[in-house]
Amino acid sequence: MALQEHLGCARSLLDVGSGGGFPGIPLAVSNTDIRTTLVERNQKKCSFLRHVVMTLKLRNVDVVNADIRDIEEELNQFDVISARAVASPDQVWRWCRGMLAEHGRLLLQTASSYDGKLHDAIVESHLSSGVGWINVVQRNVS
Repeated sequence: MALQEHLGCARSLLDVGSGGGFPGIPLAVSNTDIRTTLVERNQKKCSFLRHVVMTLKLRNVDVVNADIRDIEEELNQFDVISARAVASPDQVWRWCRGMLAEHGRLLLQTASSYDGKLHDAIVESHLSSGVGWINVVQRNVS
């Protein structure tokens, strides 16, 4: 739920590498007005995610069993994309920047604040209310 304060007026959320469902499932439960897409490449984890979605009767959630790099052209534009322990920030940015809506933001959960540079992006690091840091990445439009 540490990402909650960074959702703003989002209407769509993509959780990359959803794994056991964090943070995608809790965010979908508490934000039923946000269309949530969980992408996970591991089939067993996707089966678990589908079970959770059915058990909780989450009508705002889609589960996609694929590697994000293979389906980026098939996905719509998202207001918010979240990623936790998937890859380095620069890799996640390269994979996801094309899927962000015009003023969308990528929320990267990391163990430490990200002080590197990302091509064509602005990064703001925030100490999480949970564990670690939330790095908010947006396109540099200047």
